[in-house]
Amino acid sequence: MISNHSKKRLINRLQWTFQVEGMNVVMFFGILIFLNFHYDVSDILFMSYGLFVMCFILFQGTYYWWVKYSVLTNRQVFKSTVLSRFRSFRKQNHLVLLLIPVILIIQWFISGRTLSTDNLIGWAIFANLFGVCEYINYYHKQLMYDNRNDLKYLLQNRKLKEASLHKDLRENKI
Repeated sequence: MISNHSKKRLINRLQWTFQVEGMNVVMFFGILIFLNFHYDVSDILFMSYGLFVMCFILFQGTYYWWVKYSVLTNRQVFKSTVLSRFRSFRKQNHLVLLLIPVILIIQWFISGRTLSTDNLIGWAIFANLFGVCEYINYYHKQLMYDNRNDLKYLLQNRKLKEASLHKDLRENKI
């Protein structure tokens, strides 16, 4: 049983987490729009795709943490609907991630068979890798360790924790 103090701390943490993730979605989507108004598509296709992947997966994280927050604050959440959405997201993520090398090859062709700093390739690779890491962080292993308990687990066990969303999906036979 969770104490009232612990529950309040968890509620505050979940609220902060879904709000920060949501702000990240808005920020990266804003960067995506800005870049698409200031560069030719031939220079930023791969970058735009990476930002899209980041936003798509960060949105899922925002939604997940909002659902967890809503359950703890006794807001009605339709569990079967939420679970089917995440089942669908997981399938969509596989397709989105498999397209990353395809988009890179298309970028290479439309930019005159060059991947130079002019087409922001370093940032584009970072954006796409960040999207892959976010997918792993939510659907497989927790990569973000930003509190004392998580760090303690990591140091004691010397392995990454199973992602919360992964556990929730597994425990609900998805």
